[in-house]
Amino acid sequence: MRTYYIFFFLIIVKYSAIAQEYSSYEQPFQSNLYSETLKDSVNLEIILPRGIKNNTDIEYPIIYLLDKQNQNNYKYNLNTIDYLTSLQWMPEAIIVGITFPWNKRNTWTNPNILGGKADDFIIFLEKELNNELKSNYPISNFNLLIGHSRTAIFSSYALSKSPVFFNGVIASSVSNFDFGDKQQQTQFEFFLNKIPSIPQKYYYYFSVGEQLYGDLHETAVDALNSYLISKDLPKNLEWKYYKYKVAHNLTPGLTISRALSEIFKDYGKRINICFNLAKASKNKVPWDDFQELYSSLSSKLGFEILPSKLFFNSIASEYYNDYDNIYGTKKLDFTLEVLVKAIEKYPKDFSYFSWIGETYMTRKDYEKGLQFLNRSIELINNDKTISISDRISYIEEIEALKKIK
Repeated sequence: MRTYYIFFFLIIVKYSAIAQEYSSYEQPFQSNLYSETLKDSVNLEIILPRGIKNNTDIEYPIIYLLDKQNQNNYKYNLNTIDYLTSLQWMPEAIIVGITFPWNKRNTWTNPNILGGKADDFIIFLEKELNNELKSNYPISNFNLLIGHSRTAIFSSYALSKSPVFFNGVIASSVSNFDFGDKQQQTQFEFFLNKIPSIPQKYYYYFSVGEQLYGDLHETAVDALNSYLISKDLPKNLEWKYYKYKVAHNLTPGLTISRALSEIFKDYGKRINICFNLAKASKNKVPWDDFQELYSSLSSKLGFEILPSKLFFNSIASEYYNDYDNIYGTKKLDFTLEVLVKAIEKYPKDFSYFSWIGETYMTRKDYEKGLQFLNRSIELINNDKTISISDRISYIEEIEALKKIK
């Protein structure tokens, strides 16, 4: 009766209940933060995960999406992040859109030693803005910069200047240390020499179009690529170079999705690994193996990753359906074991109670089955985010489960 659609059951409920622009994120809100370091105000847009108020045990990574004023690329990249998050390929994050006004863009992205305020802007990010975010939201120590052109050059400089704070950069149409600036190259070499002693992983993904199509950064970025190839790089630096036959302004749209997919690839494949762990353990639910996997993933990314609804839905479905007849007579026992863990973490989620009730009914333990099915109906009626039509549909389905004999 139940198939792998259960993976997305909760997401479908959420979508039908609240129709908004983003699937995994709340609507953005605007903010202006005055910086004592810059002696200027910075225009921000904050985008929060939808479940942030309920997920009190999660600390979120922060993605700084620079060049908010470039609305075409900015909105496209926001939707890219939402797409990857909704399909569970990357974790939910707190996204901070930052406007770089055209009359301040060069100043804010040039190092102080060259007459700019890039060093001041780095202090703004790691001190003033981070403190503001920390006072309002549960944030992790994972900080990823995403920039294009001038803000890509700034992002590279910021990573090299403050590797204790920043974890990585996605730099579209960057350049070779601001078109060959020796001081910035020296700073980058300092970064490469320093990070082997820091116990975290670093990500440096950069791209360029081609001069034939209007990207004048091609030669500089080719030089950066050659520079990195020639170096014996630290083992905790992961990097990749993308080159496209497109114009300068198109590189962010082609780069962000690929780079984020690479950075979070281990996160994206975690459920498939859990399937394999379950199949290799026919006589018990391998909780220790699951925990080891999530601990290892947390260590790699530098912030804690916890089993989510996708984990509980997927693994319970693996046992419940048992298409390959691996678990035999224990399949429903394993299903219940996983679902009981799920309601410990999500005690107000009606679908888990419904599923537990259905499983007990299948086992002909009708008293327990009815107990959980009735609790599921109670939770549905108390959940005001569910539309009337959906409420009727869900309750009808559960009433049908009560008749299983």
